Amino acid sequence: MRKAVISVLLLALICGGSVFAKGAQDGNYSNFPDKPVTVIVPWAMGGASDLLFRTISATFPKYANGQPLIVKNVEGAGSVVGMTEYLSARPDGYTIAMWATAQTIKTQMAKVPYEAADFRALFSAVEDSPYILVHKDSPFKTVNDLISYAKANPGKLTMGNSGTGGGNHLAALQFCIETGITVNHIPFSGGGPSAQATLAREIDCSMNVPAEGLPNVDSGDLRMLVIVGDKKMPAYQNVPTTVEMGLNVINKQTRGAVVLKTVPEGIVRRYDAIFKQISADPDFQSALRKLSMNPLYADGATYTKMIADENELYKKIIQDNHLGDRY
Repeated sequence: MRKAVISVLLLALICGGSVFAKGAQDGNYSNFPDKPVTVIVPWAMGGASDLLFRTISATFPKYANGQPLIVKNVEGAGSVVGMTEYLSARPDGYTIAMWATAQTIKTQMAKVPYEAADFRALFSAVEDSPYILVHKDSPFKTVNDLISYAKANPGKLTMGNSGTGGGNHLAALQFCIETGITVNHIPFSGGGPSAQATLAREIDCSMNVPAEGLPNVDSGDLRMLVIVGDKKMPAYQNVPTTVEMGLNVINKQTRGAVVLKTVPEGIVRRYDAIFKQISADPDFQSALRKLSMNPLYADGATYTKMIADENELYKKIIQDNHLGDRY
């Protein structure tokens, strides 16, 4: 009798374990998340990446079993400090990381402890072109004024960016190469701080992306000289694009999220469903419009290819122009 009971118990344990394992393999994670999720944003508060994920966090509980998305800013070294911290996160899916074109660029500009392909993309939320900001009292009334001054005074013009080797830095380098000017690039811990430095007149101008510095543009304290792209921003129809100004320079930057490749497939699929719903949410889309961000939803597979493509693009630009210290 005792042996029979033991046999039944063992069989139950084996079957139960098999059912649990099968459930995990089949991706039965409908109860995920059942506690708060943290997203590491490797940039300072107030920058475009920070503002985007604070907007996402406002809608996240609606589609994630009521659980909050906690934004954790870990700034430093143009996103390297935050992403390096993320490498040691538990692969349980409760910590994800923000990813942007700037971070892809950083892996090609410098020797960092990871590659863009070391992470698994979850989704892309926006694609934006950067713009150049100046103080309201700046003598540069047009982008051509700025270019003329820089050509007459090589290296004197100070242009802020969100961090050495980041997206805004490379956009500034691209702008300088195409227009034939030399400027003094000033790195900050994020796009927000660089815009504030322009406001404080600590620098002549800054390269920024939505929504960095836009409240100050709206108040009239900063001016937007040009959008470095081929599309106007809906709320700033009076600001010309570089293409309209006859300048052969277009820059586009995406932002989304990634996870460690060791995170279970079922959790990745659960995130795919969550972020797809967030991206389609009317309140989220309205919030993006208020930030002047251009929505561009892409699922994990599509965003993975986008990251791979931009990785090759910027690798070539960096190598051809002998930029950074990786190559």
